[in-house]
Amino acid sequence: QESLQNLTLVSIAGELQSYSEVCEALSTLEVALGFLAMTGGEPHMQLSHYLEEVLQMGNQVAQHILKTLSMCCLKHCVALWQLLASLKSENMLRLKRDPFVGISEDYKQVLGEDEHRQLTAFFSICNGDTFLLEMHEFMVLVLKMPNATETYRPDWLKDTLVSYMERKDLDIPQDVEELFPDGMCLCHYVEAWKFIVTFKQERAQKI
Repeated sequence: QESLQNLTLVSIAGELQSYSEVCEALSTLEVALGFLAMTGGEPHMQLSHYLEEVLQMGNQVAQHILKTLSMCCLKHCVALWQLLASLKSENMLRLKRDPFVGISEDYKQVLGEDEHRQLTAFFSICNGDTFLLEMHEFMVLVLKMPNATETYRPDWLKDTLVSYMERKDLDIPQDVEELFPDGMCLCHYVEAWKFIVTFKQERAQKI
């Protein structure tokens, strides 16, 4: 497992223009991850080579998708899954579909003006892309668990997510440590992620 460079993240996101392309890339990657979990693989092998030569899937995957996946090696697969899963949810939001069916309503409380102001202030001066990907992963892997509310009380968002990242031995971005709003509660988690994604999309369109 190794993180992807921001430039690669942006490049991959730029290549996958539609919801169907993101879904195809994600499902293809999940097949590869299933085999890798069982048999392992050479970390520096290009992902597209693994799909075509080892798994013999070249005829089953669109060339455009293979070309996009060729930007990554096997050691990047987990980070790539994190990105594609988040892109899928972002596309669902744009299509007015709910990516977070199954997550408790305890984590979906509406943001107030104060939370809007704090999040806007943070993401106006900080990139936060890595943190946003971790936020999404925590939602789909942890908060979707049936017993999540027993383990994760709807209290502090930042402390919960920082401790989650620390358990994965990830470095916490300094701007997150210093500037992310401390009082943001876990009960606003889903709506906070949606707000941030929409805010960043709107800002990108203005540039």
